[in-house]
Amino acid sequence: MAVLSAGLGSLALTGPPAAVAPDALASSQLVQLRNQSVPAIGLDAFTGTYGEADSTAIGDTDSGDFSDPDGVLNLVTIATEVVRTDAADSKYYGQAQLTDLVVHFRTKQLVELRSTGGSGVAALDSYAECVPPPIGPFGLAYNRTNGGQITVLGQVVPVGTTTLAITGADLDVPTIGASTLTVVVTPHQDPASQIAQATAEAWLDIQVSGTLNDTGGSQVYQGEISSMRLGEVHARCDAAPPTPTPTPTPTPTPTPTPTPTPTPTPTPTPTPSPSPSVTPTESMAPSPSPSGTSPAPVPPPDGGSGGGLPETGGPGWGGPLGAVLLAGTGVVLVLAGRRLRR
Repeated sequence: MAVLSAGLGSLALTGPPAAVAPDALASSQLVQLRNQSVPAIGLDAFTGTYGEADSTAIGDTDSGDFSDPDGVLNLVTIATEVVRTDAADSKYYGQAQLTDLVVHFRTKQLVELRSTGGSGVAALDSYAECVPPPIGPFGLAYNRTNGGQITVLGQVVPVGTTTLAITGADLDVPTIGASTLTVVVTPHQDPASQIAQATAEAWLDIQVSGTLNDTGGSQVYQGEISSMRLGEVHARCDAAPPTPTPTPTPTPTPTPTPTPTPTPTPTPTPTPSPSPSVTPTESMAPSPSPSGTSPAPVPPPDGGSGGGLPETGGPGWGGPLGAVLLAGTGVVLVLAGRRLRR
């Protein structure tokens, strides 16, 4: 017969992610259950979480969600149950309590956590708190089962590792012969006394594994059968709590200011200009009499072109100079005639 085996591994439960917020200031989960697939005894694989609370911002208080979307209560019964979280300004905490938990398998009680301290005493009490700055951070946690008793298939198991001898009758599986179960019970609390620490956490782990043989003594399965984490609580002061986003005040839409109509500029009345006064023409001083020597003509630049402007309209000085000489001669003759008459 083939032997089925499942690794023992760690007790960290795998499967669907927990519904609590990963960055919650405080969180609490009552039951996390994982069953392996063990065909030799008719056990189906299962993973689920039941009873959850979390506080993600200052002022949040959560008394727990027990809606059971995973169907844990198809396999587990609990007499009384509490999960709560709170994130006040002065302290964040998570708490989980229960009485009389039973994990059922076929017609048997695979695991039981029964109250022994009388009515109203929790069989399991987990608590974690942290005091945030500026007073803290300080952390404290505990997991208490001294009010209860843990049994596996009717046999009491203490904290630590216990090996149990079983038969098919204990499992209500007639094809199983003499076999053994190994049960590990591990409470966790960190820190167990209040110290300067920004986080706190607590829970109880119960793991059942086994070596199962058929009635002929052949091994048919070895490995984990079922594991559960009870009362997992966390409180953390290692990050600034989220601040609620204020509702933005709507900015009023400005009323458009009407553009004033420009006042028309009056047309200036034209001022009549005074009649211009006639300014007498200034007499030109007579030009000095030219000397009798005519200026020598300026020879044109070499090649007849270059820097000067070309002569236009006649020989240059000839016409004007001749007129001046004739006028001068006439004046001399008139003056001479007047003297003769005297």
